[in-house]
Amino acid sequence: MAEKLNLKKLAFIGGGAMGEAIIKGITGASLMDPAAIFVGAHRQERADYLHETYGVTGLVDNQEAVRDADMVVLAIKPQMVDSVLDAKLAAAVNKNAVILSIMGSVTIEKIAGIFKGHSIIRTMPNTPLAVGAGMTAIAAGEGVPEEAVRAAEQIFGCCGETVLVKEKDIEAVTAVSGCGPGYVYVLIDALADAGVMAGLSRAAAIKLAAQTFAGAGKMVLETGKHPAVLRDMVTSPGGTTIAGIKALENGAVRGAMYNAVQAVLDRSEELRKH
Repeated sequence: MAEKLNLKKLAFIGGGAMGEAIIKGITGASLMDPAAIFVGAHRQERADYLHETYGVTGLVDNQEAVRDADMVVLAIKPQMVDSVLDAKLAAAVNKNAVILSIMGSVTIEKIAGIFKGHSIIRTMPNTPLAVGAGMTAIAAGEGVPEEAVRAAEQIFGCCGETVLVKEKDIEAVTAVSGCGPGYVYVLIDALADAGVMAGLSRAAAIKLAAQTFAGAGKMVLETGKHPAVLRDMVTSPGGTTIAGIKALENGAVRGAMYNAVQAVLDRSEELRKH
């Protein structure tokens, strides 16, 4: 059994898809009594759904949701920061509460300007969190207690894998794992299309392609071997796999990945200027 979170009350501001995925992970792993988890949702219907599904306390009053919480998870869209995270909400937060953000492009500095005097942890999860296979980078602000960082690792560890990074690396994390599922979906779709062209049914081709990506990723994580080593293990001299890899290299798939990551970094920089 996983070690329980050392929190008396955990509050969420935002109960959308990502917030729900985290709640599902916490309750599914029995890290915390659902009755000690409070969620500030935008609509009463959503608050009721979260309560009925996970046993948490759903509210449409954010101030009530955060009151006396040891940790407050900011699970709203970045564009909602100014309208949701106001002075009244900040005043309702326990002075010793840790603020944990999953908002992309919102810096620790900006969050600290709203929740003055609080320890801030910024994270970058990705959408496979919803199926327990997420990848979350965790960046702690200055002076954050070690136990708070461990709590963040527990929370996201029950939804997938975690890695500790410096905040300066969050944009690169976004470009690799934050946006990465989108790249992989394109590749799965392309491989499935190729399978259909080779005569497979659409359903079979998608299943073959998706499970191949999932299995290959698991091989990298569980064996600890470099991807190139694993590639060589299935690449016989003069065989079929090396013929396929040559075609990929000729098609500049490797270069396309470099370009995709750089495009995200460039776009992120543009958005920060506006």
